[in-house]
Amino acid sequence: MPLKPIFPHVHVLPLGAVNVFLIEDGDQITVIDTGYKDSEKPILTAVQSLGKQPTDITNIVLTHCHPDHAGSVAALKDATNARTWMHRIDAEVVRGNTPMVRSQPAPGLLNQILYRLVIKPVGPYVPAAVIDCEVNDGDVLPIAGGLKAIYTPGHSMGHLAFLLQRDGGLLFVGDACSNMLGLAYSIVYDDLAEGRRSLAKLAQVETSAICFGHGKALSGAGVGRFRQKWQA
Repeated sequence: MPLKPIFPHVHVLPLGAVNVFLIEDGDQITVIDTGYKDSEKPILTAVQSLGKQPTDITNIVLTHCHPDHAGSVAALKDATNARTWMHRIDAEVVRGNTPMVRSQPAPGLLNQILYRLVIKPVGPYVPAAVIDCEVNDGDVLPIAGGLKAIYTPGHSMGHLAFLLQRDGGLLFVGDACSNMLGLAYSIVYDDLAEGRRSLAKLAQVETSAICFGHGKALSGAGVGRFRQKWQA
């Protein structure tokens, strides 16, 4: 699918059911999440459609270690030599040092069905990659005027959300929840109770727009619906 603007100098690239995001920062590009394995070609093509070159990708930021988000980080880093950023827990999975946890489906019949159709057939691993920078809760990455990390364990235990701190704020929630058929839990969690606490934490974040690893971005009244649904 084509690249779509969702925020000033921020674009979403839908790759099947998963979203990859590109942030323009002058001549540089930051990629947030990398899709499944073999997604590097459409990502690079999207970058070129912005008039940039592969080497203009200077940062790759990962919300978590699952195959639909970190599947192409190794190939994309090889193609660009970009710095990679991730929480320590999930970084050890992507480095190949720790096995990936096989998450359990969230409550609900639909999640049980989607788990069997979408998640279970995919092996719990990604091609090993170098993670240059380990990110902690509250860290502000020197990207696009400041990209603040928010530790949000639950979907995975090293899951991070990120807040782009300009133009009223854009919150990248990764897979803390989804917005495929309306706001809902993600299909799977390592720890649902932790995931609920993380969603309550995200509901307190001041932002003007929210985007998801799966589903459409929200702004305006949609931000209010997000807060109301997930507040403690």
